[in-house]
Amino acid sequence: MIKDYFKMAVSSLTHRRLRSWLTMIGIFIGIAAVIAIISLGQGLQSAINDQFSSLGSDKIIITPGSSALGGATSVKLTDSDRKVIDQTLGVYRSVGLSYKSAKLTFKDNVAYGLAMGYTIEDGGDLWDSMMGGYLYEGRLLQKGDNFKVYLGYDYTQDNKVFPHGLKLGDKININGYDFQVVGFQKSLGNSGDDQAIHMTDAAYQRVFGEKVQDDYAEIIVQTEPGVAPATVADTIKKDLRRERGLKEGDEDFTIQTAQQLIDSFNSILLIVQVVIVGIAAISLVVGGVGIMNTMYTAVLERTTDIGVMKAIGARNSDIMIIFLIESGLLGLLGGLIGVVAGLLIAKTVEIFGTLYIGTPYLKAWWSWGLILGALAFSFLVGAASGVTPAWQASKQKPVDSLRYE
Repeated sequence: MIKDYFKMAVSSLTHRRLRSWLTMIGIFIGIAAVIAIISLGQGLQSAINDQFSSLGSDKIIITPGSSALGGATSVKLTDSDRKVIDQTLGVYRSVGLSYKSAKLTFKDNVAYGLAMGYTIEDGGDLWDSMMGGYLYEGRLLQKGDNFKVYLGYDYTQDNKVFPHGLKLGDKININGYDFQVVGFQKSLGNSGDDQAIHMTDAAYQRVFGEKVQDDYAEIIVQTEPGVAPATVADTIKKDLRRERGLKEGDEDFTIQTAQQLIDSFNSILLIVQVVIVGIAAISLVVGGVGIMNTMYTAVLERTTDIGVMKAIGARNSDIMIIFLIESGLLGLLGGLIGVVAGLLIAKTVEIFGTLYIGTPYLKAWWSWGLILGALAFSFLVGAASGVTPAWQASKQKPVDSLRYE
């Protein structure tokens, strides 16, 4: 019996091809948008989480400025703060970093980039362990590399920073000082990292006339094996408050574990996805209204057929099921087209991001759960939109239907 219902529904849709296609437009546009957004969002989330995982869950990041004030502050983190941190129970090692804009000259071409100096003498091994997985070419900095630099990926490309890309061994002038390039970093997908200049703390002091240790932009801490980073972070916060003479809640610094950073990012991404999917869902509502309108028209066109079916014994429930299946198939077919279109859009964005933008974060992600969920939802939208027309059709009286012209 169900098989016959489906045959009748399919026959009706194929006889009204143009109307069926037009009816499905709202559904497949909405589903395509939802699939593309979720696919790219999940791909971005997975890529970011992998980046954090490669840094290690045992890392804690300390920056000057209160999180309650958005980080805006004139206070500094200095080497005395780092010494307090290094003496905190559960801390294995730390590295302090500073950033400053620098003027770069290469073959008479001038550009500007963010120079980063770090305490390689006692914390460089920590920074190297974090950056080692991102090495594209050459090597990382070593102790005594005071006239050598390690550059971001964009410096290897033509017309990214300079007209011609740099190579290992090239000399680049930074604020009037010549440095030799010993390594390049893999692309991380943002200009801040891909155009960064890494140098030792001694080189940083020579270029800017300031010690890295006098004004850390951040201090990265690695915890002892087997110790919970969140516990160590709380202890560091207490020790720094005591060192700085601050009360609880008046901290002029911010401490975050790697897991907290991941959670914050995931929360923000989830909110963005929900808002965008909500906007895309408007198209599904429009599609549902289109299906309802189409089914009302179908009921009117087939009033005589309904009368014939009832005259030969069809029950109200049979008539209702036929129209519900037909409206559900409209939604399902629209959803199927939308799924294919959404995945193609997401894959196109991934290819464009990889080839033209150079970012590794735009990845198309999908699962059978996402696809089946989208198809089931589109079928339910279609079926729900056809409830009222189907109920109206089932309530028609055979005599009135047979006399309808």
